[in-house]
Amino acid sequence: AGSTTTSFAGLRFVVELAGKLRVIERLRGVSVKKRRRGIPVEDFVMSLASSFLVGGDSLSDLAVLRAEAVTRELCFGLEVPAPTTAGERLRSFSPGHLRQLDRVQRETCREVLERTSGNEALTLDVDSSIIEVYGYQKQGARFGYSGVRGLHPLLAFAHEERLLLGARLRAGNRASSDGVVPFLEDVLTAIPACRRVRLRMDAGFYGKPVERFAIERGLGFSISAKLTGRLRAEIEALPAGSWQSYPWEQEAEYAELRYRPTGWSRDYRLLVKRTPWFDKEQRLLDEHFFTAVITNLPGAASSLIRYHLARGGAENYIEEFKSGIGASHLPSRCFHANWAWLLIAALAYNLAQA
Repeated sequence: AGSTTTSFAGLRFVVELAGKLRVIERLRGVSVKKRRRGIPVEDFVMSLASSFLVGGDSLSDLAVLRAEAVTRELCFGLEVPAPTTAGERLRSFSPGHLRQLDRVQRETCREVLERTSGNEALTLDVDSSIIEVYGYQKQGARFGYSGVRGLHPLLAFAHEERLLLGARLRAGNRASSDGVVPFLEDVLTAIPACRRVRLRMDAGFYGKPVERFAIERGLGFSISAKLTGRLRAEIEALPAGSWQSYPWEQEAEYAELRYRPTGWSRDYRLLVKRTPWFDKEQRLLDEHFFTAVITNLPGAASSLIRYHLARGGAENYIEEFKSGIGASHLPSRCFHANWAWLLIAALAYNLAQA
């Protein structure tokens, strides 16, 4: 008596969706221990996911959801842990539990894709991002390429459906491509076999391991090429007649050549876009800014360049995930606890997209 419904009542539909996608059923298989009278793991994960979806970005925000008696009743009696209890529970996640939680996340994505996407080609945007931390106690926090102290997860988005198919936490000083092949192996299990996959990546992933993996798996790819001295020399040696007007940008041009990066197995299409170089508003004669893409995809070169440059949309997805869902803060000193937090945030993100 006296309880009132709040805007959080919409969480009922999220919990219903999680049930229909068998998320709750799968979560029951995560074997992380609970105290004798503790909250079931499915309620623990859904509590954190629900908190993310209503604007929470820290463990203390669970207290708000915990106080919402009507909302919890509408969500089928969802049990919400106290913030300190939730922190303890996160710290109990072992690497094996993280693999189980990651599998729940991937199987949920597969379920969504099987229900909604037919057999159209899927663009897999793979990227990494620094999550900044400010304390000195978080395990794995290091200064990375950006000069920021933090952790450095790998992220993989299904571009057309805006789903986050994979999230893997790493130390802050890891290079972008470190561990990307086993990460991709896991991510591909989230994609139905009927979907053709095209990898789209920036220059941080330009290297032999990704090429070898793509060829072995029969995947299309487009990867931003590093402008090494050898590659730049080949581009600048192109005859003037090789350059054509780029249809979608005034004064820009494009060209195509065959190129084999050092150590790669074969030659590939190397597509180059060049734009005039300006000093303030003054154009510098014979000076250009080059963007190069190496690919095994068929199609018109100009269209493929435009397709590849659309990978910038992944930055928007990352921002939505980090700021919109609240994954920009990692709450624990424990590395595995923060990885569990990241995976639960990914689950919340995907429930919002589904």
